Amino acid sequence: MKAKKSFFAFGLLSIFIFLGLGTWQVYRKAEKEAFLKSLERTQKTSPENLDSLKSLTALQPIFAQGHFLAEKTIFLKAKTHQGKSGVYVLNVFQTQEGKYLLVQRGWASSEITALPQGGLKVEGILRAPAPPTYFQPLNNPPTYFWIDMPLLSETLNVPLLPYYLVATSSFDAEIFPVKAFPSLANNHLQYALTWYFLAFALGIMLLWHKYFYLKR
Repeated sequence: MKAKKSFFAFGLLSIFIFLGLGTWQVYRKAEKEAFLKSLERTQKTSPENLDSLKSLTALQPIFAQGHFLAEKTIFLKAKTHQGKSGVYVLNVFQTQEGKYLLVQRGWASSEITALPQGGLKVEGILRAPAPPTYFQPLNNPPTYFWIDMPLLSETLNVPLLPYYLVATSSFDAEIFPVKAFPSLANNHLQYALTWYFLAFALGIMLLWHKYFYLKR
């Protein structure tokens, strides 16, 4: 009988946990919706001149005027595009005011070192470098798998800005620009309903256990 009561208590505790997880997903749904609306507004915002900005934020549309620096190219390995494996091509861009911006020009099937020449205007979305995932190898210059700004500033010998630019134009037909804004799904309602359903189902099981099993 003691074991049966312990099982009932454990089940009751599990119901409260499931309800808590479901409620947390409801809050996460509201947060994600607010962020997606903010992202939608950002996409409609006109890009601003990088040199005129006093501060930078992630996912900010900007443009910069200046030129690419020779011998300041890196490639992010193991990147795919339409099912094909290749690299992301990134170059250092020096603005008219002397700022150094890392520009991700896009995906290519091979390591393209040719640079657009002369004074240029690059446009795109600022992104914050994402930390490596558990499965990504460590960077070992000149081989890179993810963007590490302090390491790149040291190896490229330029003081890079903390954000990099995902450009909307690559200036090269063999380099395909990638989506600047992240693709974010809002599945929190489904997750919440799943947790609530588990709590409901477990509640039914406990009622059955209490009234038909414990009374035997």
